[in-house]
Amino acid sequence: MSRAPFAALVIAAMLAFGCIGQAAQDPVMARVQQKAKRVETAAPAWVKAGGNPERLRPLSERVDRAMKAGQPAQAEQALDEILALVDREPSASEKTAPGSGGSEAAVQRVQSKARDFEERGPLWVQSGGDPREIDKLAKRLDPLLKAGKVEEAEGVLDELLALVGTAASNTVSTAPRSRGTRQTRLVQIPPSAAIVFHRNERIYVMDADGGNVTQISFEGGRHLEHVAVSYDRRRVIANYFADPTRGGASSRLVLFDLEAGTETDLLPDFEMAGNGGVEWDPSGNVYFAGVQRAPITSPRGRSDFIRNAGANDVWRVRWDGSDLKRLTDTPEYGEADVSVSADGQFVTYMATHIDPPNDSTQIWRSGSDGSGRRLVYQGGKMGESSVHDPEFSPDDRSIVFSKVNPEFHNFRSDPNANTAHDLWVIGTSGSGLRRITKPGPISVIPDWAGSKILFLELTDRGGVYRGVSIVNADGSGYRRLRDDANIAKWIPPAR
Repeated sequence: MSRAPFAALVIAAMLAFGCIGQAAQDPVMARVQQKAKRVETAAPAWVKAGGNPERLRPLSERVDRAMKAGQPAQAEQALDEILALVDREPSASEKTAPGSGGSEAAVQRVQSKARDFEERGPLWVQSGGDPREIDKLAKRLDPLLKAGKVEEAEGVLDELLALVGTAASNTVSTAPRSRGTRQTRLVQIPPSAAIVFHRNERIYVMDADGGNVTQISFEGGRHLEHVAVSYDRRRVIANYFADPTRGGASSRLVLFDLEAGTETDLLPDFEMAGNGGVEWDPSGNVYFAGVQRAPITSPRGRSDFIRNAGANDVWRVRWDGSDLKRLTDTPEYGEADVSVSADGQFVTYMATHIDPPNDSTQIWRSGSDGSGRRLVYQGGKMGESSVHDPEFSPDDRSIVFSKVNPEFHNFRSDPNANTAHDLWVIGTSGSGLRRITKPGPISVIPDWAGSKILFLELTDRGGVYRGVSIVNADGSGYRRLRDDANIAKWIPPAR
């Protein structure tokens, strides 16, 4: 069986599967695709002239590894080395021994089908096809091409061509509440990464000690607030402010699929989704607070404003946009800052009892289906002694939250965001309240894993610090982790 120009086929197929839609956004990727097409034309002629395809195999494997690792520059370098070989007549040392050839007709069919797929695959994805369906078949095809199994590889290519020959609506998720999937450059999360955060509109991860920072997303343009990684580490959910001048009122959800290299607008028909935080459970559900539709389009009086504020409820949805469920329906309360227990059985959130000008805040706990709602802690008025950001302990028996401390101020030039916050821990039964951070800074948005609690610290008391800090659950071991990280969250451990 011929092992003829399979190095070129591996490259062409790999590019078609993994890089659809990226060339227009990345000039390096565009050059890689152009050079891959040159290889696809030149390599068969070089092999036909007697060149040994085994000379190309290590280089094609370098291209493959580089592309899968999101390193197009390294892929381009390997392609240049391939072109240096195939753009000239093979030397005596580069030629194949007589009798090593195989079915030239089968090789030509596979080449033709690979080129056909290269043309049709991107169009199918652009029309709404799910690139993950392509990826499933690509993972079968790649080892067959490398092993020179022509007939088996041709069968998988036939499946790919049948897939992209169907209407995209037959293969994409039937979820009614997600749309706008786009290709984007993403990198998968390293096994050692323990913390996700964002800065300058990009998503990053790092180890538990703040080292080994890895950039995950590369396109800006979104004013990110919170980011969270799924338990299988395949996806990231984030909320962002579509209009930063409106802040949380313009919050939207976006889902990043790290394996597919896509981003998808989740629940685009919501008026607001995700303000104050987003969270995963182990089953792939996303929890958030949001407003599906404001009851009063043009509020005028007190009762109208109360109704609209009370429409901010807790919701749950599958990562693909299906199985949307409202967990709270509380006309006199507006919920935010949702957290899920490690076993996915419970949620906690803050709620504002809407009674202007005497609004008060509270911490609540319920089942993850919304049942068994129970008050955990009664906070005070917004901005005076209000409570925010509840998060479960790993054993689900305690909750850490932030509380305004009006005795201390930071950044006095910004009266809207200068009041200190302290972190407190309380049992889910409402007992055992204790403070775990020193008063003074703005200590907010905690996240608890093991005995460690991450939080965002903002202060200009004794020097400016805007970054992520860490403290033990008993209040000991406080230290600053990174001053260039914004709103960090623990990543579920690699499985």
